[in-house]
Amino acid sequence: MNLSEIASKLVAKSEGAGASQAEAYAVLAKTSSIYIDDNIPKIADVKEEVGVGLKFITGKKIGFTSSTLLSESIEDVVERAMSMAKVSAEDAKFVSLPDPKKPAGSSDRFYDQTTGEADSDVLLERTMTLVSSAVSDNVSVPNGVLRASSTDFQITNSLGAEAESKSTMVFGYFTAKAEESNSVGEGVQRCWSRNLNDVDFAFIGEKLKHQALDVVQAKGFKENWKDAIAVLAPSEGSEMLGSMVGFAVSAENVNNRSSPWTDKVGDSVAHESVTIADNGLSEKGLLSAVVDDEGTPMQTTPILDKGVLKSYLYDSYNASQVDLASTGNGIRRDSRDAQGSFSSPVRCRSTTLEIPASTKSIDDIIGEVKRGVYIEHFAWPQADPLAGTFSNEIRNAQLIENGELTTKIKYALLVGNLYEAIQREVVFGFDLEVHNNRVMPTIAISGTEIVGQ
Repeated sequence: MNLSEIASKLVAKSEGAGASQAEAYAVLAKTSSIYIDDNIPKIADVKEEVGVGLKFITGKKIGFTSSTLLSESIEDVVERAMSMAKVSAEDAKFVSLPDPKKPAGSSDRFYDQTTGEADSDVLLERTMTLVSSAVSDNVSVPNGVLRASSTDFQITNSLGAEAESKSTMVFGYFTAKAEESNSVGEGVQRCWSRNLNDVDFAFIGEKLKHQALDVVQAKGFKENWKDAIAVLAPSEGSEMLGSMVGFAVSAENVNNRSSPWTDKVGDSVAHESVTIADNGLSEKGLLSAVVDDEGTPMQTTPILDKGVLKSYLYDSYNASQVDLASTGNGIRRDSRDAQGSFSSPVRCRSTTLEIPASTKSIDDIIGEVKRGVYIEHFAWPQADPLAGTFSNEIRNAQLIENGELTTKIKYALLVGNLYEAIQREVVFGFDLEVHNNRVMPTIAISGTEIVGQ
């Protein structure tokens, strides 16, 4: 059976078993992977799975289950979902599954054939290009992984919704280690793309090498700079800003009143320099599809327009609670791994958060900074989504003094509050990069503190 037949049978069997509504999500995911160990690609892995997630609803009681259908039948899955619905408490907030809506564009709009058909030989060639660029007499690549995936999913429900979408994804994670005069430095690079041919593996290898060597040469920071400007590489700034904004505008958090931006649509919550949209149809987005994971057509939703909060992001469950339409933000898929998306119900999440590129280069941004720091890598870039506070360990950075990069530093913290920082002018670069489910450039924020040992 193909995915459409599997999903239709699950829904039909559920209705025959007494479901008032039912929703079936069937997915075929293929992933080829190469793993690096001490400069050498040692493991090649190919995974292919067909999985289903079934939501069985009786009134306001909801049962959900999932299966790979390897050792059980469709009837077994339906019976288990029905049993779970029977013992579940009523969900007073549930209104209905989404009505059918016709998506725009072909179901394979976000599918790249080269990526979808990439085998271990293709990935081995790309990986060795990266390793060759990174390795030198004192730099090695201890570990890494490169994955190329394709995802084909079908969503069908008892209200007549029936849609398919097919897409591809590349994810890579690599580390470098430099040793020089009894000092050790680490480099970390990640890459995301929908198209394998868009990834410059030689460039990533060079960045790994220089990043690791920079850490070896860096000096421990022992001062305390207050009211400094932090210039954040796209990988670090997008992780901090994207995760915080994604939390604040999720209707799940807004409806639960845990978002700090609850009841603030139409208010200025950031400086006029800040404009962000959620684009489910992004040409670069890893979660882009013609429909979201419950069958609602994807769209571009303005979030912040010159600092003004324009909209929250809704899936059908949270939209129906406030009598609004879904914005196409019911998501099961992950931007790192195509496997296992069928195993949980949708969550109300951002698809691809995008910031428009400016006309400024990194050099332009640094040239405007009197005192600050340019950060290429944190131990882990994060900000508390509730309070906005952050205290991130700097692993690879360089001080900025009077518009110029000076001392390379390590052993320091960047401390501040991101909700407060974005209420002041934020400077963006033109170097848009894909990181996780975000497409964002270099970001410069003010009012931070650099704390040394």
